[in-house]
Amino acid sequence: MAAVNVSLHLDEKTVFAGLFPLAYAAVLTCLLLQAFRMMRPTSASQASASNDRTGLKTTHPELLDENGEVTNEQLWAVRFSDEGVFLPEA
Repeated sequence: MAAVNVSLHLDEKTVFAGLFPLAYAAVLTCLLLQAFRMMRPTSASQASASNDRTGLKTTHPELLDENGEVTNEQLWAVRFSDEGVFLPEA
């Protein structure tokens, strides 16, 4: 009788189809860990939040006139609250 060579031959598509979920899960896990690491408060981030990173006085751009100087116009402050409707008195 002739010997029959039976070998297990894995198709390339089967190998890639089996590795794709593993690679996807590994990448997703790494990205989630990195996201949580970035969101975690640290003592360094709390200390830097109280200090201005430039050390300079920051002026909002809307307070500057066309020459880049702080405007001398009267400023209005608007506050929104949920206390009810306020009608202007005529």
